[in-house]
Amino acid sequence: MEKKGMLFLSLRGGKRAAEGPEFREIAKYAGQKEIDTHSFDNENIIELRQKLLSRHYETIVVAGIDIYGSVNPEIQAIRSLAIDSVLVALHPGLEIMKEKTASDNFTDLGAWREKGREVLLNILRQCDLVVVKDTGEKDLLNGVGKSVKIRTVKEVREGDFSREKSRNKTISIVMLTYNQYQDTKNCVESLDKYTKGIEYELIFVDNGSNDGTKEYLKKLEDSGRDVKAILNESNLGFSKGNNQGMRVAKGDYVLLLNNDVLLTGNWLERMIACAESDPKIGVVGPITNHAVGQQVVEYYAGEGDAELQKYAVLHLMKNAGYWHETHRIIGFCMLLKREVIDKVGLLDERFGPGGYEDYDYCLRIKQSGFRIMIARDVFVYHIGGQGYQKNNLDYDKLRQKNIGILIDKWCKRSLEIMEQLPNGL
Repeated sequence: MEKKGMLFLSLRGGKRAAEGPEFREIAKYAGQKEIDTHSFDNENIIELRQKLLSRHYETIVVAGIDIYGSVNPEIQAIRSLAIDSVLVALHPGLEIMKEKTASDNFTDLGAWREKGREVLLNILRQCDLVVVKDTGEKDLLNGVGKSVKIRTVKEVREGDFSREKSRNKTISIVMLTYNQYQDTKNCVESLDKYTKGIEYELIFVDNGSNDGTKEYLKKLEDSGRDVKAILNESNLGFSKGNNQGMRVAKGDYVLLLNNDVLLTGNWLERMIACAESDPKIGVVGPITNHAVGQQVVEYYAGEGDAELQKYAVLHLMKNAGYWHETHRIIGFCMLLKREVIDKVGLLDERFGPGGYEDYDYCLRIKQSGFRIMIARDVFVYHIGGQGYQKNNLDYDKLRQKNIGILIDKWCKRSLEIMEQLPNGL
């Protein structure tokens, strides 16, 4: 769908900003002659979602952003539905960012103000450009991060901002293969089709395939694409294989992706949008039809890619911008920030085939202070279990072995520490 025109959105009192010269300057600079307007709140959010699904705008300007009301879910929904648009925050309310008083350190009000600052910065991190009144307000937003452009009204009038989206994160996708040639080929074709407008390197780690998979990977590597193939002689398992790929990955983000998944439109952009919304977020995963825990939803669509994409759009309409914290992400599709790998390290290679290395990794990530999120507006179809079935591996036996490793690592050690504590603690 062609991107066209500008949409001006006013949150509650933000409509007044549309009458000011700053908005007209933005429209003029962006070359927009066709401007649509929409004033919304929670009561007509469905109407807005339908509008954003039916038309792609080149630029979306939002006025009236502050920390009051339920603005954050609204902005997250806009970001999710208009993932390809340039999102501009016009004159956000910055009262909460003003210098705190000495008494703030000893009162509940001080804690509330600190939390409010964090909330506002996380809202603005979802935008590509923030337009403020003057340099004083610009200085207040130093903590928003480098990925968001901050411009004053004067700079806007002088044309000192780019219409290009500010997101320029590099992505490394690590895909483990062990036979399953057709599944791998289907996954790569789905990846090519639904990962548009975002550059990534693709790192394959093959664990000793003998069904033509190695030859297919070598062909991809020699095609001139940003593809690397690491070919092992035997099955090293999930942890060791993925660690090989993670060691050579160069991206700001590393995505561990199973080869038995099928992707949907803008899946990766939305996962990154979730991750970028808070610097404390370290890991993001999608929802799916086949996993365990909070990531699983009922998949009721028919067969074929067209039905899958239709289901994903319907799910997006209902859950746009719905991102929530969890305690674990299953490793079939796990987006990791580089800071996580640098601080936590790689997967524990004591875990062979059989799972639970992702449970262990999430425990370590959580222990290091990072948040783990599910992006419920991203649906990824997961066939699941193919690596075990097609390669005659006894999943139940391997699973029990890895459960033992997990218990030994986390539970027994905890008991040992408790037994060593002084009496009374």
